[in-house]
Amino acid sequence: MILIKALLAGLAGVSLCMADISGIVTDTGTTPISGAVVQLENGGQPVTTAADGSFTLATTAILPVNGKQMPNGLSARVSGNFMTVTIAERSVVEVATFDLTGKAISTVRQPMEAGTHYIALPYRGAGIYLYKVKAGNNEFLLKGNLVGGASSGSGVTAQGSLPNHLAKQAMSMAVINDVITATKTGYLNYRVVVRNSDTSGMQIKMIANAGNVTDADGNMYQTVKIGNQVWMAENLRVTKYNDGSIIPLDTSTATWNAATPKYCFYNNTTDTNSIKKFGALYNWYVLNPANSKKIAPTGWHVPTDAEWDTLQNNLIAKGYNWDGTTTGNKIAKALAAKTDWYTYSTTGTIGCDLTKNNSSGFSALPGGYRRDDGTFYNQGVYGFWWSATENDASVACDHNLFYVSGSLDRGIDYKSCGYSVRLVRDN
Repeated sequence: MILIKALLAGLAGVSLCMADISGIVTDTGTTPISGAVVQLENGGQPVTTAADGSFTLATTAILPVNGKQMPNGLSARVSGNFMTVTIAERSVVEVATFDLTGKAISTVRQPMEAGTHYIALPYRGAGIYLYKVKAGNNEFLLKGNLVGGASSGSGVTAQGSLPNHLAKQAMSMAVINDVITATKTGYLNYRVVVRNSDTSGMQIKMIANAGNVTDADGNMYQTVKIGNQVWMAENLRVTKYNDGSIIPLDTSTATWNAATPKYCFYNNTTDTNSIKKFGALYNWYVLNPANSKKIAPTGWHVPTDAEWDTLQNNLIAKGYNWDGTTTGNKIAKALAAKTDWYTYSTTGTIGCDLTKNNSSGFSALPGGYRRDDGTFYNQGVYGFWWSATENDASVACDHNLFYVSGSLDRGIDYKSCGYSVRLVRDN
């Protein structure tokens, strides 16, 4: 009983609430959305919302052992009947499964080569379990929530209890750093950061998709209606004009400053996931008035400075305006996506947290920028978007979001800078 109390006390210290990530998906009102696919991007099985819009995701959280978080070179995740274990070098891997009474259900121990392996777990009914994972001198605990039973797996031992020192040291839960997504045809893809694996009562509100549009490369974008305008809800990443001619890619710092059309990706990345998320960076010559519609699919164009103002006025009409406090501009929060923005703290209580709204569906992301000297800056901190409006022979107008001020600002910058681009539909 002493061991059980110590274990439960340790678990109470981490605010264990005996629940998975669960909630309900609705439209922007209160109508439930059934058939939406909800999942964590970095792992776990996707689930489909029920007729009432409800969902439950089984999650795994990491608990520190001996004051350490998950060690380098060793990682694991529980999913259904299996645990996925990745190790950096050959070693003997031991996985011990415990229930919440501290009783060991089984221990699996076997030598493994460097790489990723799948270990079958023993039968266990619905509930919360702890898994002690050890490889060489590294060890940590996983807390896994199981909605349904799982079978198979073999145990070297089937008795014992969780060591007292481990129970005492499980005093704080390591935050997870994942993104929960919800997708459903006819709605904008929903993404939000999740930092607590024991989350119940989430309210996911999905915004209607105003229709998909395809660029000259075949990339498809979701769109959103804001006021009387329809905007792309993603940054442009096209690499050629709609007449088939190629937009030059320039990865060189030495030549980027030339006053000719060109594009790049942030830090010259070739990562397709990053490119899809943040889009491309274009200099203004790609989208000058002669090219504003040439870079866009038929029926679309690069917005003028006045059209950016119209977007802001549409949000003001909906009540999204400066709120008169240190929390910043409601317009910026209505525009900013709920992921990928840097904040002063994980709780967002210091400074302006842009990751708490996106009520407009615009889903602005901090794609960073490329200066006229060819250097890259501030992905995660700044989002810059060109307008088609020229200021003079050397500079043009842009609109931008900054994670600290939280306001949508107008600026003018050298035309050879590399900024993101959003398109707006022709009236």
